[in-house]
Amino acid sequence: MPSHAAVPGHDELLTAVVETLRAEILPEAGGRARYLLKACVAALETVRRDLAAGPERELVDGAVFAELGVADERALVAEIRAGLDPARFAQVVAALGRRTEVELRVLGRA
Repeated sequence: MPSHAAVPGHDELLTAVVETLRAEILPEAGGRARYLLKACVAALETVRRDLAAGPERELVDGAVFAELGVADERALVAEIRAGLDPARFAQVVAALGRRTEVELRVLGRA
């Protein structure tokens, strides 16, 4: 029986699936099937990024929402939709900038 360390993690499994779809299946596909495969690959890559960013994103989100005095993203969106005065707008933009830094780092663009 293989050791636990030999069992691939989520990232390795998702990477293997994406690489297989891209290298083996996508070149053979055409038309709608090709489009659907590309959409599936993009979705899997999003899941992989979200899994990688999850713990850091949760910490940053918690700090950002606490700083802004809102419970969560939904509450912040509701406040933004209702309209922000210039000072509050500047505060929200600055706080969300920190959140964006996490996203860019996860995407490898920071």
